[in-house]
Amino acid sequence: MMKLKTDTWVVVADGTKYLLLNNVGFPTRLDLRVLKHDQIDVPQTQDLARDRAGRQHERFRPGVSGFKQNNQHEALETAFAKQLVTELNKRAEQKRFNEIVIIADPETLGEMRPAYGAPLKERLVGEIPKDLTNLPIPDIEAVVNAA
Repeated sequence: MMKLKTDTWVVVADGTKYLLLNNVGFPTRLDLRVLKHDQIDVPQTQDLARDRAGRQHERFRPGVSGFKQNNQHEALETAFAKQLVTELNKRAEQKRFNEIVIIADPETLGEMRPAYGAPLKERLVGEIPKDLTNLPIPDIEAVVNAA
C-alpha cells in the first residue's frame, strides 16, 4: 500500500496528455489537486501517413524490397513523453518537489525511464504502469492507495 506524504507530486501520463497532481492530503487520506495539465492533438495514424512504404528494386537479385514505414503517431507520442520528463527533470533540479510518483501506461513509462535525471530518480518514490489519464481524480487516488 503506497502512502504519499503531503506535497508529493503525482504525474499521470500517456503519450498524448498528462496531469500533474499534488497531494494536499495526508499519507492516510490522499487529496490530489491539479497543478498543471497538458495535451497534444495527435491525428489518426492514417491521417499522418497517407503514402505506402517505399520500394526498392534489387539490382543483383530479382524481386522488390520494402522499406519500413515510419509510424509518425508513435514518434509524436515518444516526443511528448520525453518533453514531459525534461520538464520533470528541470523541476527536480530546482527542488520544486520532494517526492514524486509517475503513473503511465507501460509503453509511455518505458519511453520516460531512460530520460530520468539523477535528481528526479532521487525523488521518485514509485511508478505505476497503468493508463489512468481518463479516470477522475478519486479513481486515481484509489489506484494509488491500492498500489
